[in-house]
Amino acid sequence: MSDRPVTKFKTYLETLALANGLKKDVQWMFYPGMLQDSRAKWWDDFLIRHACHEGIDICFHRDSAHTQMRFDWGLKVPAFDRGTILNICSDFLGRSLIVEHDGYENLPFRVVFAYSHIDPEPGLSRGSRIQTGQIIARVSDTRPKKSKLISHLHLSCIELGRDIAIEKLDWDLFPLRDQVNLINPVFI
Repeated sequence: MSDRPVTKFKTYLETLALANGLKKDVQWMFYPGMLQDSRAKWWDDFLIRHACHEGIDICFHRDSAHTQMRFDWGLKVPAFDRGTILNICSDFLGRSLIVEHDGYENLPFRVVFAYSHIDPEPGLSRGSRIQTGQIIARVSDTRPKKSKLISHLHLSCIELGRDIAIEKLDWDLFPLRDQVNLINPVFI
């Protein structure tokens, strides 16, 4: 896909931890419902989702004393890699930044990352260039939405046709498995 190494998910979690004052070796915890393609819920009644999960939810971790913790709204969200913001759209808990990271531009298909349930940093807009590790958003406060979901960062990696208009890159499109291919961010 690229002639340079792609930032790994583990490195991203380390960057996320450091950006928020956590230690680099924090232990991240993922319940089954937080993982891509899971049908389980990790909140409220813990029953079944209406559709498979389109990415990974990041929220829980353990500190050095093995105490389970969760981050709250306002968590700083760093960029996975450098790239260009293609779209900013609403999601059911906040906003999403849709980013095409560098290294994927010459493929016959487009690969985008969706950072969701966030509040983008002021000044970012379509076409903005971002750098690896740059703080691009804060996790949204879910309380005003009266959601049973606690604040968390949702991260998706999506492969789709280059013929899809940039303004269509949103949550009306991403669940449509006949039009997009989801790539598990854990394996990037």
